[in-house]
This record gives sequence, C-alpha cells and structure tokens, in this order.
Amino acid sequence: MKLCSVNIGKKIEKPWREGTLTAIHKAAVDGCCSVTELGLDGDQQADLKHHGGVDKAVLVLPANAYQRFEVAQPFGFLGENLSIEGIDEDEICLGDRLQIGMTLLEVTQPRSPCWKLDAQVTTDTKRKRGAFLKAYSQSGRVGFYCRVLAGGNVEAGQSVIWLTRAENDHKQIAKIAIRDLFLAKQYRKDEAAWKTLESAVKHPALSQAWREELKLIIERRNR
Repeated sequence: MKLCSVNIGKKIEKPWREGTLTAIHKAAVDGCCSVTELGLDGDQQADLKHHGGVDKAVLVLPANAYQRFEVAQPFGFLGENLSIEGIDEDEICLGDRLQIGMTLLEVTQPRSPCWKLDAQVTTDTKRKRGAFLKAYSQSGRVGFYCRVLAGGNVEAGQSVIWLTRAENDHKQIAKIAIRDLFLAKQYRKDEAAWKTLESAVKHPALSQAWREELKLIIERRNR
C-alpha cells in the first residue's frame, strides 16, 4: 500500500445554492505535512457539524476511486485528505489502523457523501445533477474517516502499513467492512443489514456521531 497524495484545502465560497462556503476541493501538498489529532496542518472544514473533529480528523479515499467513477481530476478533487493505493472499502474494516511513518490512524466510520460532493463533480465534469452521488453511494465505495492515534508527518510516496483489528488484540470485536457498514446504514434492506448496524453500535472504534445516529435508527425500528 502506498500514499499517493496528501491533500488539504482552504474554505472558499462556491456559487452553489446562491453561495456555499466549502473546503471540499483540496490540493496536493508538496513535501511533508504534519498530522495532529484534529487532522492535517493547513486543512480546513466549513461545516464543523458534519466534518472534522477528533473522530473525523482525516478522510481517506482509495486512489482507484478516480478511475472507478471516471473523474479525470487530480487527487484531492473528491475531498479526501489522503489518497491511498492498494486499499479497498470491501476489505478495510471499522477499527483497522493505518501506519504511515510515525503517524497512526484508526478507521472510525464510512464517509457520508453529501450534495456538496455531487455539486463539485457536477460543476467540473458537466454531469447530470445527482447522477454521480447516486452511483457513488450505491457502490458503497465512499472512503472513510480516521481518528489520529499518533501524530507525525506524512508525505506522498510513503508506504502504508495496514493493521487489522485482530492484529491489535481485539479478536472479540465484530469485523465490519466499511462498504458493508455504509450500505447497511444507507439502505437497511435486509436482516443482515440490521445485524451489521447493531454490531457497529457496540464497536469501540465507531465515531460518536455515527453511534448516536445508528442508535436512533435502531430505536425507531424497535418501537
């Protein structure tokens, strides 16, 4: 696994919905970038309710997402902080860890793609509004957020070491792939999906935001 690109972005106003402040369009960093518990040095978030914070400090996206979704743009265009080669949402699980040099990240939740991502792609690639977001969400290959367990410096070209939950002495914790978790929450179409959500709520690595949201979803179903 290799770190292909390290990306940060500043808040700017886009013309969407008569003016929207966003930092979704990120650009590659030339050289090293410091990572702390709140994310990458110099990176910003416009909507702190849904982005950033300790549980969502770093957004990771498999590098092959650009080819998969036919987005002919440089890394960072889809809003990710780290573009990583050799990783897949079918395999990476909640609570897995990524070691990049001295930096240690822990997977906390799938990305929750919103209308701003669709606006970003639609505006720059001339696609029909909503088409990208639908395909992106239905695939379940949405990337994932991480918390920072140990800070350090990261730089494009570094190797990424993938540490599974089993390798961290958490063999009793449910193994929940990021893609399965996202699709279960998004569509909840069968009993297997509900079991995934129930297991995720109990998982120690799950972000607090998703834990609270999943609890409400499960409570509504059980009424």
